[in-house]
Amino acid sequence: MRKRRIAAMALTLVLTAGTIFSGCGNEKTEDTAAKSETGGGADEMGSQKTDGGSIDGEKPEISITILERGKCPAEEGNMEQNRWTEYINENSPVKVKWVPVPRTESVAKINALFASGEAPDLVWEFGKTFMDNLVVQDVIQPVDEYVEQYSTTYKQYLEEHPELKPYITAGDGKMYGMTSARTPLGVANHGMWIRQDWLDNLGLDTPTTIDELNEVALAFTKNDPDGNGQDDTFGIGFNYNNWTIMKSMFGQPSEAMMVENGVVGDWVGSEGYADTFRLLKSWYENGVIDPEYVTDTNYERQRQLLVTGKIGIYLGNYNQESEWRELKANVPEAELVPFEPVESKYGKFGLYQEPPAMSMICMNKDCDNPEAVMKFLDWILEEGWMSVVYGEEGVHYNLVDGYPQQIDVNKFQKEVAYAGEYAIIRDEVIDDVETYISVTSAQDELSQEYAKLRALGLETAMKNKFRRDVPYTPSTELSSKYNADFNSILTSIEAKMISDSSYSVEDGLAEIKSEQEVLGLEEVLKERQAWYDSNKDSF
Repeated sequence: MRKRRIAAMALTLVLTAGTIFSGCGNEKTEDTAAKSETGGGADEMGSQKTDGGSIDGEKPEISITILERGKCPAEEGNMEQNRWTEYINENSPVKVKWVPVPRTESVAKINALFASGEAPDLVWEFGKTFMDNLVVQDVIQPVDEYVEQYSTTYKQYLEEHPELKPYITAGDGKMYGMTSARTPLGVANHGMWIRQDWLDNLGLDTPTTIDELNEVALAFTKNDPDGNGQDDTFGIGFNYNNWTIMKSMFGQPSEAMMVENGVVGDWVGSEGYADTFRLLKSWYENGVIDPEYVTDTNYERQRQLLVTGKIGIYLGNYNQESEWRELKANVPEAELVPFEPVESKYGKFGLYQEPPAMSMICMNKDCDNPEAVMKFLDWILEEGWMSVVYGEEGVHYNLVDGYPQQIDVNKFQKEVAYAGEYAIIRDEVIDDVETYISVTSAQDELSQEYAKLRALGLETAMKNKFRRDVPYTPSTELSSKYNADFNSILTSIEAKMISDSSYSVEDGLAEIKSEQEVLGLEEVLKERQAWYDSNKDSF
C-alpha cells in the first residue's frame, strides 16, 4: 500500500513538473489558484472565500521558520527563495514566507523573534522541550480546535499515530505542537566507527568494553597502526556528538534526568559522570585525543584528520557518507566500519536515539489565519513532502520497488539535498530499511559499497536501547532557567577537567556541586519528582 501511495504521489509530481523548475530569477505566471473556482460561501462583504481563508481566489500567505544550515548553493538562490519555495507557493493552497534561523542558534533566534514581535506564524525545532519553553513564555497557542475544525489529512494522521500525542501535549492537557513520526533512519542518530584495517594491522579485536576501548585507543595512538613509521595518529576523533557519546556509555540518560527506584535525580556529578571525565582526561594526557581539539570549535580539523587517515576511532553519527567517501579517495585501503557502544561497569547502553516525534511545530499566538496554516500542513503531509525531499521523478529519481532511486548523486546534492526540511511534516513509511537504503542510493559500485555500511551503521545504532528514564522531561520556568544557567557553566568546567593539568576531575566535581547548590538544583529536583509522581502512570 505504501508503494502504491508513493507511486501516486510521483505521478502528481510529473503533472506539476513544469512548476518545479521555473527558477528563482524567472517571472511568475499567474497563480493557478486565481484561475480556479472559489469555494465556500460569501463573507459578510460579499466576497467569496476559498479554503484556507483566501479572498477572491488569492492565496493567503503564512510565514514559517526554516533552519539555515548553509547548504543551499548560491546558484539555487537561498533558503528564502529557490526552486522549492517556488514549487511550494505554486502548488500548495497558500503562499509561504520562509524565515531562516541559523541552525547553531535556532532556539535563541526564535526567542529573539518572539521578543521583538516578529516571529512568524509557525516556528519549529526538534524536541518537546522547545515547545514547552514557548508555552511557559506564553507566546504560542493551543491547536486542538484548529486541527478539529480545519484539518482533514493531519487530523486523520494524528488519529493513526496516538504515540505522538504525549510529545505535543503540554501540562494543561492541550496540544501546542504538531508533528509527524520519524522513520528508523530518523530515530537513529549517534554512531561509532573504527578502522578495521588498523585493528588487523595490530592484531587487535573490536573492543566490547570500556577497558578494551581504552587499550585499542592507546594502541592506535602509540603503535603506528598505519605502518608509515611516524608518530602521527590519534586513537580517538569526533564531531559535535563527542562527549555525549562517551557519557551515554557510562549510563547518562536523556537530558541527564535519571530515575532510580522511583527517585528523580541528576546524572551530572554522579560516579558514572566522574568516570567519563577521568577517561577523557587520561586520553588527553596520553595524546589519544588531538590537543588542538580545544580550539577546533567547528570540528573541521577533526574531520580532516579522519578523512586523511589519521584517526582510528570516530565518535560521530551512524551515517558518515561524505567522510567515508573522502577517506576512501585519500586512503583507498582504509576500512572504516561501524561498531557498537561498549560496556562499562554501569552496564551496556545505546547511544542517543531521537524520540518518535520528529519536528515540533508551534503556532504563534498572534497567527492571523490558523485555517490557512492547517490547509498548508494538510497539503505538505498529503503530497508536498515527497517533492522537496526527493525531487522530481525522472529528473532526480526513478521509482524502483516503490522507492525513489537517485539518478545522479551530484545533481541531487546540488538541486535537492538542501530542501528536505521544507517538509516540516511528512508521511513517510520505510518498511524495509535495507532495501530502501540500497535502492535509494546511487547504483555505482562505491555508492552501493557504502549503502551496505550505512545499513549496518543503522542496525548497529539501533541494536542497543538508549537510556531514557522518562519519555520526555518537564519544562517549567524554574527548570528552564536552571538548565540555561547551569549548562553554560558546565561546558567550561568540563573543558577544564579534560585539558587543564592543574585542574583535576575531583576539582570539577566539587565546582559542579557548588554551582548546582547556588542555582537551586534541590528545588528543581523536588519539582521534577512531583511531576514524575503525577505522570508516571502515563509513561
